[in-house]
Amino acid sequence: MMPRFRVSIVAATACAALAACGSTSRDAPDPTSDGIRSKSPVVEAQLKAPGNGPWEGTAKFSDRGDGVLVTLYVKNLAPGAYRFAIHAKDNCSSPNFFSAGPAWAPPGSTKPAVDIAPPLYTNGEGDITTTFRIAGVRISGPDSLEGRSVVLHQGSTVADTRPGEPNKRVLCGVVGPVTSFMN
Repeated sequence: MMPRFRVSIVAATACAALAACGSTSRDAPDPTSDGIRSKSPVVEAQLKAPGNGPWEGTAKFSDRGDGVLVTLYVKNLAPGAYRFAIHAKDNCSSPNFFSAGPAWAPPGSTKPAVDIAPPLYTNGEGDITTTFRIAGVRISGPDSLEGRSVVLHQGSTVADTRPGEPNKRVLCGVVGPVTSFMN
């Protein structure tokens, strides 16, 4: 039998825990959104290598202010510089990702399509884990990420490509609903 003192401590601890849970505000500001919590959904692109190569990654997008917040995680890349680009089509089916179309930027963007995201660099293990913001892009609506893909280009530039020619497009993924385990 438990002494009355221990029962009181257990009961008080349980009440405090429940009160703390109940006082959590669902409308608390998100520090990544300039004080405005995003009510928008998150979408992602599961990035795959041509021919099921060893590289893979995920790009997640959420509306933030007048743009989107991108959270990118890629692993097993060759060391060096990479460029992240949104491409015009939602198609990664061709072996060199020509099917993704040209790099895309929203109409009225002050930066060319190839420069809307910062240059990226791998760490010592060949991974990239970063978060950055792209202005002027939305998840849905006119001129949005809907119907687009994401391509990771090896090197410091985003070059055009032709069907069947080797290029430096190393990962591609179509933007869509979240399907990965870790949100």
